[in-house]
Amino acid sequence: MQQPSQNGLPLPLKTKFSPTHRYLAKVTRRNLLFCLLPALALTSCRKFRSDPEKITMRPRIFLEGAAPIPILDEYDVRLVQLGTIANIMTEEPSDRMFALWLSFDRRSAMTLQKETIRNIGKRLHLVVGGEIVGVHPIEGGITDGVLPFVLSANMPQENALFLYNQLNTSLVHIRAEYEAKKG
Repeated sequence: MQQPSQNGLPLPLKTKFSPTHRYLAKVTRRNLLFCLLPALALTSCRKFRSDPEKITMRPRIFLEGAAPIPILDEYDVRLVQLGTIANIMTEEPSDRMFALWLSFDRRSAMTLQKETIRNIGKRLHLVVGGEIVGVHPIEGGITDGVLPFVLSANMPQENALFLYNQLNTSLVHIRAEYEAKKG
């Protein structure tokens, strides 16, 4: 049974580790905590920091025929994936076109749904570095927050992989940049 201190709170336990390890026999919980505290402070509280040099691409999505203001930008994109789709313009089964699937956060997915329902028959353009790199024809409302963009039919696999890798790296650092500015 522990003896209460002068203010009525129990005194800390001075539990010792197993005496089989001679050098740990005199270590108390408090001493161990004080020894580990600097290491915990340096590792567990560290956040991923943005590196502006690694942000090489900022994807923006524009609606065809609308004002030159993006409806979604780089801060809305959460994930990018690369895939292939069959090229219906050729009979060669190995001939594939590449596509990027962009996933958005909940607020942006609602914006995407609203804009795609309003603008059926138009196209969305994925713009990176001032160039249109992908197109999505709007055939109906997108309700799941995932937007596929078909890349140019003549884009080789190396270029599609490079675009995908650069977007992935940039988005990680853009999110870190956003979190740092947010506070």
